[in-house]
Amino acid sequence: MNTNHFTLSFMELDDIQESAKVLSLAMLDNPMHRAVFQGNSEKERFEIEKMFLELFAVFPGITFLAKHGKKIIGVMRMKSCVGPTDKGKSNKVRLDGENNSRKSIWLDEWARNDPEEQHWHLGPIGVLPAYRGVGVGSMLMERFCEEVDRCSAKAYLETDLDANVRFYGKFGFQVVSEAEIFQVNNRYMARDIQPVP
Repeated sequence: MNTNHFTLSFMELDDIQESAKVLSLAMLDNPMHRAVFQGNSEKERFEIEKMFLELFAVFPGITFLAKHGKKIIGVMRMKSCVGPTDKGKSNKVRLDGENNSRKSIWLDEWARNDPEEQHWHLGPIGVLPAYRGVGVGSMLMERFCEEVDRCSAKAYLETDLDANVRFYGKFGFQVVSEAEIFQVNNRYMARDIQPVP
């Protein structure tokens, strides 16, 4: 399978439910999600899906979809940010409407590390497990970098996977700080403004 079989498009309203499910499947085994949601069964997957549904409703950003035919196989959201509006507090609209202390600790820690200056925030981004290793993630990242570079902007993301640190490094991201949350090492990565060729 090569990337010629895949297409990129903007997420439409009708795509939101499937996109949230794709992200939940893509991220179910991420260490941070396992630590926060306390497992990786269908119950936890559904909680992660609900979290992403709420994210798209409350903080939509710009979301690209990778498709194989009509099937969504990858999702990438980017949002222009100017840093935390309330330092030390995550977006107090809880992503699933619940007062979940583990999720609050996680989101508050990530919010504390948001850069102060204007930047494009990457995330969530995920590819269905069956489509990993065939260029879908790279196709999404190339589009992200293209969009960011058009704006001559900085970019930022969070990740909890060593493989992701190496992957994002290929696109100009560097680890700028780290934090342990529930015994999971979270890396905060930034990408400087790239010179226009």
